[in-house]
Amino acid sequence: MAGGWEADLARRYLGAQRRSRFSSLIGLFSLAGVFIGTASLVVATSLMNGFEEQVRDRLIGRDSHLDFEAMGDEGLRGGDSLPDAIVKADPRVVAASPFISGKAGISGGDASDGIVLMGIDPKRFSKVIDVQNFVVAGNMDLRTFAMDSGRTEHGIVLGDWLSRRLGVLPGDKVTLMALTSPEVLSGAAAPRYQRARVTGIFHTGMYEFDANLAYVSVASGQDLYDSPGRVSGIQVRVKDLWQARDVGRVVAAKLGGSLRPVDWLEKNENLMKWMRLEKIVVVLVLCLIVVVAAFNIASSLIMGVLERTREIGILRAMGASARSVRRVFLLQGLMAGLWGAVGGVLFGLVLCLVQDRFRVIKLPGDVYFIEYLPVSVHWGDIATIFSVAVAICAAAAFFPAWKAARLDPVEAVRHE
Repeated sequence: MAGGWEADLARRYLGAQRRSRFSSLIGLFSLAGVFIGTASLVVATSLMNGFEEQVRDRLIGRDSHLDFEAMGDEGLRGGDSLPDAIVKADPRVVAASPFISGKAGISGGDASDGIVLMGIDPKRFSKVIDVQNFVVAGNMDLRTFAMDSGRTEHGIVLGDWLSRRLGVLPGDKVTLMALTSPEVLSGAAAPRYQRARVTGIFHTGMYEFDANLAYVSVASGQDLYDSPGRVSGIQVRVKDLWQARDVGRVVAAKLGGSLRPVDWLEKNENLMKWMRLEKIVVVLVLCLIVVVAAFNIASSLIMGVLERTREIGILRAMGASARSVRRVFLLQGLMAGLWGAVGGVLFGLVLCLVQDRFRVIKLPGDVYFIEYLPVSVHWGDIATIFSVAVAICAAAAFFPAWKAARLDPVEAVRHE
């Protein structure tokens, strides 16, 4: 049986000091190759999983799981009642909040810039998005302030990179100009202006958000864009973000099909595809290390077959079948891959644990959105890496084992 003398002989052959030191060195290198390749795959996939989760968390923290938008360009009416209707339409919906968005010009200090302005409901938005968790100065105060002159100022919260470009801090004043009307952009109509007071600054770590986004209240946005009673859409938070697309279809169908659902994956489709493609490419490249190590295992076994031709002949003469001889060398290659894969997986997991706990490898915070290399071990990936490494090594051992099984007993005994 496979677990009897064949396995014992395979272990002896794997650890024996052969007459050729060169073949022994090849065997050692092949074992080290499997070890290094497997450990590299464990660390690389864990790092890429960590980056993907960090990016996803930042995206979801700044944005909603699901948006409902109008089919046309006129926006949605019923910004006060639609959120409640959406929450009641599906039990998987946690909360909903209206928003209005558009392009705007902003000036403050000695600079001006173009931004994306997002009007949100101060009472509802905290249940849908987590922007308040990223506020680094001031607070998310979006109320309207009455001035002694009789005029009003609306609270506005800016991304930190935007505030740096403008040179403003909480308490400073900025001027907003609506840029959504074609007549305004062509110069045929005068733009609408609005005074605002900076009440907070946020930092999500995503440059495109921190440099180009500002928050005001829905009422302020409706006033600036001259859209009374209309909103751009409804932001929604669901219990399971991976069910956002299905929730969107169900809710849109129940509400008559007048809403167009856009889930977070659709909004960030290009970024998520790029990260998945990058992971596949890195894994394939690192798999070449295991493949090269498997070729070394095959070379080592072929040399072992040549060195032990007489021993194989004696085994056959004593009654060992060709199948048993083939199994000996298959087990030898499988053991080499198994030992290398086990050691590589354990070493890779130790490296991931050290990095996750002690954050040994730092990153420049002003370049990346995090200050250390993130790791996230997925046991499904670990199992796949281990299985593939062992399978590659077992496949590499097939030809030498087949060659050993085809040796003629008489010619093998007469060898040397």
